[in-house]
Amino acid sequence: MLHLALIPGRNIGWGVCSANLVRELSRLYPCELLSLQGRENADETPLPGPVFHTIGDHHLTKVFPVTGTENYGYTFFENSLPPTAAVNARFFDRVFAGSTWCRERLEAAGISWADTLIQGIDPEIFRPLPFEKAFAADRFVIFSGGKFELRKGQDLVIRAVKVLQDRHEDVVFVNLWFNPWKFSLDTMARSPHMVFRPRGKTWNEVMANVLLDNGLDLERVVIGGQVEQRDLRKIYAATDVGVFPNRCEGGTNLVLMEYMACARPVIAAYHTGHRDILTSQNAILLERMTPVAASGETPGDHAPIWREPDLDELIEALESAYRDRDRLRRIAGRAGEDLKQWTWERSARDLLEKTGLLRGGRVR
Repeated sequence: MLHLALIPGRNIGWGVCSANLVRELSRLYPCELLSLQGRENADETPLPGPVFHTIGDHHLTKVFPVTGTENYGYTFFENSLPPTAAVNARFFDRVFAGSTWCRERLEAAGISWADTLIQGIDPEIFRPLPFEKAFAADRFVIFSGGKFELRKGQDLVIRAVKVLQDRHEDVVFVNLWFNPWKFSLDTMARSPHMVFRPRGKTWNEVMANVLLDNGLDLERVVIGGQVEQRDLRKIYAATDVGVFPNRCEGGTNLVLMEYMACARPVIAAYHTGHRDILTSQNAILLERMTPVAASGETPGDHAPIWREPDLDELIEALESAYRDRDRLRRIAGRAGEDLKQWTWERSARDLLEKTGLLRGGRVR
């Protein structure tokens, strides 16, 4: 029995990841989903079987107070690893990272028993769409997704969209940036690119004021709230290009993957976790970047591991996308084909094979 110390949920990255892994792992191997409830004072008597653990932070701390006969952890992080990380990592027989970049950071910290486990997409929801949009055929619609915070780079998106809206009257901007965590939202105060004075009683009011403060035409903006996974595809269908100038991604960026799986072209930063998914054929790559300190880290305390995309390169890429729709169609088609391989079933099988629980397609 494989014990799953995961926390399934909806709409938030870790929750979506956990829910899909629970479903696919259970189809391939005998599994038990653990619950945190009632485990606050657990004595950690070893469970009779391996445990797949959620790792909660860049200290590599396990979330569930449980131990198995074998212990495998799963981590995504975007900050420098402190000395405690290597100590905590000794608990695990193997530490799985959400991207090659993340695994390399673990290895650089002396955690040689690290491995890579790439996230997936649900092909029942995220599958190639015709390039013709569901509505606004006479508009050029730019999409941006992911929780609104400095790491995700939406401040760069705002600046670039402002330029495109000033140049072209048919540019519409759709964003899905819902972020329930104030500490994360407030990192935008560090942005060198935008004014950040959040105010309003609802998410839409806050975002409308932020965009208005930075000069966007709200009549050509659609602000989304928290959207169910099954409804995302309809939103993607109405857009022309997705923009992801993220400063760092410990994983491969689920929103990016799901958008591309729908055969939608992206302009994206080619570094950190994005590199596992992006190619020069399936995306428009942003490659001019400058190292910067991570949010919350004091410059000089750690080697900079974030990258600052070049705003001019982003604007140039958006202008090129606006003018060359045939190129967008080619990139969109390749993106849809490439992402077909990255399913949650593949992720689950990869985990079971790398842990030795599944060998030659058979349960150990």
